Amino acid sequence: MLEKFLSLILGLLGIVATTVSSPVQPVPITPKITVATTTPAKIATTSPAKVETKVTKPVRPAPKAPEAPAEIIPAIKTSTVIPVVPVVATTTIVNFEPLNQKAREATVNILCTSSSGGSFDPLSGSGVIIDPRGIILTNAHIGQFMLLENRDGNPFIRCVARTGSPATPKYTLKLLYISRQWVKDNYQQITSSNATGTGENDYALLQIVGRTDQVLKLETDFPHLNLEGNTRTFKTGDPALALGYPAGFLGGISIQRELYAVSSIIKIGERFTFRDGTVDVFSLGGSPVAQKGASGGGVVNSEGKLIGIIVTSTTAPSTDGRDLDAISIEHVNRSLFVETRLTLDSFIQSDNTAFSKAFDEEILPGLKKLLADELSAKNR
Repeated sequence: MLEKFLSLILGLLGIVATTVSSPVQPVPITPKITVATTTPAKIATTSPAKVETKVTKPVRPAPKAPEAPAEIIPAIKTSTVIPVVPVVATTTIVNFEPLNQKAREATVNILCTSSSGGSFDPLSGSGVIIDPRGIILTNAHIGQFMLLENRDGNPFIRCVARTGSPATPKYTLKLLYISRQWVKDNYQQITSSNATGTGENDYALLQIVGRTDQVLKLETDFPHLNLEGNTRTFKTGDPALALGYPAGFLGGISIQRELYAVSSIIKIGERFTFRDGTVDVFSLGGSPVAQKGASGGGVVNSEGKLIGIIVTSTTAPSTDGRDLDAISIEHVNRSLFVETRLTLDSFIQSDNTAFSKAFDEEILPGLKKLLADELSAKNR
């Protein structure tokens, strides 16, 4: 029964972090919201619990609502989407080839499987290394599964970082931080195979702590991408590189053996705000990256800096017909600062040993309990 339950849970995740369904033209007041690009396996309890997604009008305007990703699906309330007046860029030819190689080296696949074994679709998502010490930025709808590593004192889910093409296991991980607000707003969708959300507060920070092959020594300097937290540096029409480990067309076994990194040159589309005119979400259009499992993947500008991470997508039969969305680094900075009084840059520059200890002792237990209680309730 544990395997069946886990099978559903990883099924939700196993859909590859590419469930990025871009919201339909972010013009309407009630846009579709789909959790972006992670491939979750269905999280089943004894019998799949009915999960109704109620769209409640949020008090604050939210960005266009993308459809939930096939993998990790965060639940987020729907709200009015307020498009930011687009500033159209002039046509510029950019050679992304050298940047593509660097960005791929800093991109990882996050794979979560059942600690007890069994047959099920694994949870697969993406992440980007943003610090030479091995700190990874990804989505909260991916990082939330690391809150379930142990259940009732026993190993439950194991998440590792994989690199290369095809992706192979390389690093063990620790959850450094996950947006408390996102978990509180979305924990009830942990067992939903069609979770939805706007992408607001959908971020988490992981730390590479060891090698999956314990005989090998852990690096001390990881390839990484620098951050660009000023959305004024990019405009509608600017070229950018979107990349991740989409797995929307692969089955569970194939995800573990034949998952390849995918990158695509795109143009920045419409930009959206959660409130006050800030650029929190921006559209990436359709591309081969628009699949489950791409969630948490990066969006890189012409200078090789990370300007956002893939978070949601609309659904369509083909990737060309989907609309992928990303949350801006600027939004992550604002959200992180509200909760911790730190931005990503200040977090990276600090010795986060004390921060990590405080998170583990003061915040982590409560977040774990929220998810554990929800799973127990669904399993009754």
